[in-house]
Amino acid sequence: MASEDLVSVRQRLENLKKNPRYVPMPLDNIVPDKEAKPIGEGELTFGKLLQQKIDKVIKKIELIKEKMKTSDTFMNHFYDLKNAEKEFLGLLGQAEEKHVTFPSTFAKKIDEIKGNIRSKIR
Repeated sequence: MASEDLVSVRQRLENLKKNPRYVPMPLDNIVPDKEAKPIGEGELTFGKLLQQKIDKVIKKIELIKEKMKTSDTFMNHFYDLKNAEKEFLGLLGQAEEKHVTFPSTFAKKIDEIKGNIRSKIR
């Protein structure tokens, strides 16, 4: 290497200062994101948590029913459906014990599924 190829550290820093690859924005110019607002009242109460669990089980039941319609192995999905329905009824039992009230649209959905389960039992 020739001495002409060698550049001092000071020279490199001056070159970087003249031609920076990335210049961060000053902190004064950064606009903060909107504050994350909590959902609903802002508290995760037992009722809301139970509603989320019930909604999850409802989706699980609907998914299993779709699989039963398209699959050849009906009986395997039948037992999964029965277990999901038992879990659903168990969660509804917890809601009744704690006197949890649900929104009207969600309550209608619960009643519809509960009616379907009850009609199968009889």
